[in-house]
Amino acid sequence: MLKNMVMHLVKQLVAHPEVVSIEEVDTEHGRSLKINVDKQDVGKVIGKDGQSIKAIRSLVALFKHDQESFADVVIDS
Repeated sequence: MLKNMVMHLVKQLVAHPEVVSIEEVDTEHGRSLKINVDKQDVGKVIGKDGQSIKAIRSLVALFKHDQESFADVVIDS
């Protein structure tokens, strides 16, 4: 559910929504959502002064369930 919500939000921000994918990855700090976007869209997902990615991270922190304990949201292109 959380992964789908982030996917929907990111697709609204980018110029190439067909390229957007999200993976759940295990890191040393816990599980993370890895957002993959077109190289041209990275800045749009980050936003001015990082506002967009901060908002996405805040929503993930707000809506995560105990069984979906994601530590972070990262962007890859």
